[in-house]
Amino acid sequence: MRTLEVAEAQARFAELIRDVERGESVAIACDGKTVARLAPAPQDRDAASRSEALTQFLREKAAWKPVHVTREEILAWRHEGHKW
Repeated sequence: MRTLEVAEAQARFAELIRDVERGESVAIACDGKTVARLAPAPQDRDAASRSEALTQFLREKAAWKPVHVTREEILAWRHEGHKW
C-alpha cells in the first residue's frame, strides 16, 4: 500500500479513485502519520454464495446441543454484579 500526503492526495484524487477501483489501497498521511485509507469497497455477495453460507450455517446449527436453563438461573444472572 502506498502512502500519500493529504495535499498530494487532494491533487490526484481522481487518479487515486481509479487505482482503488482496480483493487489498490492507498494510505493518506498528515505530517507522515496515516490518518485515512482508501480501499476497495467489499463486493456484494451473489445469491449463490449467500445460499451456500446459509446452508453451511444450518448444517452447523443442527449439531448444536440444547442447553437447558432454569428461570432461577436466568434471574440470578440478571442480578449478578448488582450492588444493593
